[in-house]
Order: sequence, then structure tokens, then C-alpha cells
Amino acid sequence: MLVFNVRSTILTIFTICCAVINMAAQQVYTDTFKLQDQQQTADIDLLLLDMVHQQSEQLYANDTVDTLTLAELLRLDSIQREMQEIDSLRTANAELKVQEMHRTPTIVIEKAWVKDEVEDRNDVLRAIREMRSPWRREATLMAQITQNYVTENWYQGGSSSFAGLGSAKGQISYIGERFTWENTGEWRVGGSTISADSLHKVNTTDDLFRVYTKANLRIVPKLFTSISAEIETRFFPTYKSNSMDLKSGPFSPFRFNAAFGLDYKPVPGLSISFSPVSYKMIHVHDTVRVNAKDYGLKAGQRTQHNIGSSVRIEYTWKPVREVALDSKFFFYTNYQDVEIDLEVNCDFIINRFLSARLTLHPRYDTSVIMDGDDHAKIQFRELLSIGFAHKFY
Repeated sequence: MLVFNVRSTILTIFTICCAVINMAAQQVYTDTFKLQDQQQTADIDLLLLDMVHQQSEQLYANDTVDTLTLAELLRLDSIQREMQEIDSLRTANAELKVQEMHRTPTIVIEKAWVKDEVEDRNDVLRAIREMRSPWRREATLMAQITQNYVTENWYQGGSSSFAGLGSAKGQISYIGERFTWENTGEWRVGGSTISADSLHKVNTTDDLFRVYTKANLRIVPKLFTSISAEIETRFFPTYKSNSMDLKSGPFSPFRFNAAFGLDYKPVPGLSISFSPVSYKMIHVHDTVRVNAKDYGLKAGQRTQHNIGSSVRIEYTWKPVREVALDSKFFFYTNYQDVEIDLEVNCDFIINRFLSARLTLHPRYDTSVIMDGDDHAKIQFRELLSIGFAHKFY
């Protein structure tokens, strides 16, 4: 039965990925040839109208209105109308060039506390690439550390520790006229050494691998039909302090979410997705050393499937170039249990290679009841770090 469920899940993921890729390929093919056809049509129209304009000048030079026949008068009237089209087309073309000249600085120039000529140049080059292609690419690498030393006679107590955090995040998106396809991949790993923990020299403090994809088809302005999928898992073991009991391990847990519904984007940077049909799977690979009850599974259960509804809100805000806020809110219910997850990351950019990050991550899951508790409680994680950070476009 487990093999059948895993095969069914893999087949479902493969089918969704194939459908999304097929939709994206068709839309890219359609948009590309649509742009080529529009460009070719505009070039032919300009060529024909210029030829008509030359003919009209020859007609005025060789003939007079008094000697024109009825056919020539009709021809002259047609030529005059097409001359007006020439003027209107050239005027519209000139206005478009003026708009592009004025639009480019508003796109690429951002508020900044510190002037940075290299960053300004990179912003201009990025805006030019985005105007030429519907594809958007961005990647961020971070390596940050925290260190704490406490002597044994320190009056407040405590333990010396050293912690490191590394993360890599990439985004590839296709922004078409009616179709958009957003893909995000993220990997975070962090470890710490605590002198009070005699069993583990290094313990995992943060471990997350996540891939998220979403395809949207516009219905009306700012409203889209949406299909999305997300996988999330861990690669390294995490132990309790001074204990060999595992809190989590490789692919324990492994989560898969799929949703179909509507996506509303009222302003740039804000996305509100409502999915009346949402599927969630949780799988714990090692049920011998990892307590599956910590992830909402019942005793003896390795995989759990749920059908319900979900709401996902993503918001990105950049008031100035040196501050970037990225937040994600997720709500899911199978009409028996409720899962609420809020993750807020705020990056404070010091220069092109140095930044600080503050992470706040509260979550609440009614299906997760720890040993010794009679009901679910709010979970919370906070992290403040400083170190290397760099973006690639």
C-alpha cells in the first residue's frame, strides 16, 4: 500500500510538472511569434505607406486639381487618408519613444540611503534585459555567522556557542501578456556548537530544501487562475540537546503541497492565492528514530494524505535599496485540523557583499501535539545574523 501511494504521488507530481511545462512552452511559442508578426506587420505597413506617400508627391507634382479625372480624384482622396495614417503612425511612434525614454529611469532608479554607482549601473542593465525578454532571473547567496563566548563564572550563566548559516535562493519567472510562470528554489543549512552539549560537536539548527512553482493564466486584469506545487524536505539529522533522539532527519519529514484556484495581484509585490481544492502529503522516511507524531502523523503511520482548502499570501516590499522585506503566509485546513505558517525575512544591506538578516517564523498546527501536552501550542523560531550576501541577475 505504501509503494502504491508513493508511486501515485510521484506520478501526480510528474503529471503536474509536464502540464505546467507544456503550458509555458505553448505560451512562449505563441508570444514569440506574436511579437514577430506584429513587428513584421508594422514594418510592411510603414513600407507601404511610404510608397503611397511618394506616389502622392509625384501626383501633385505632375497634375493639377483642375485636370484630374473622377478616378484620379478618388485616388487622391484615398492617398490623403493614407497620408493621415502615415502622420498618425509617425506621431504614435515618436510618443512611444518619448514614453520609453521617460519610463526607463522610473523603473531602474530606486530610493537609496547610500549612493552606489555600480549598483545603479547593474539596475540599468537589468531593466534593459527585462524590457527585451519576458524571462526574469535572480539568485542570492548568503553565508552568515554568529559567535558567543561565556566564561564558566559568568553571573548570568549560559554557554559558549558558534553558529553558521548558509543559504542559496534562485528565481526564474516567465512574464507574458496573459500567462506567467514563477519558479523558486531555496536551500538553507545552519549548524552550531554548544559547549553544554557533550554528545554533539555540531548540531543542525536550520535545514530546509524547498522548490515552489506556480503557473497563472489571466482572466481579467489583476486576477488569474492558478495552479501551484511545492515540495519541502530536510537533508541533515537534527538532535535534541544532550540526547541521541532525532527531531528530524533526511526526508523526515517530506512535504508536498498542490493547489488549484485563483491568484489576485492588486499591487506589485503582493500575491493573494485562494485554493478551494488543495492537496497536502506528509511523509516520514525514518519512523524508527524520528517521532512521526511531531509532524501530525498517527502511530504506525509513515505517509498521510489530506484534501482541503488553502490560502497563500506572498508580499515583497523594498522601501529603499538597503532594506528588503520578504514574507510568506500559508493557511491550510482539511476541515478537521488547521495549519498556519508565517515566515518573515528582513535583509539589511550594508554594501554589495555584506548584509544582516532578521528572521521571524511563528507557526501553529493543531495536528501536532508534543508528548506531555494535551493540546497544540504555537511554535516560534527567531534568527539574527550578519555576514556575506550577494545577488546575481
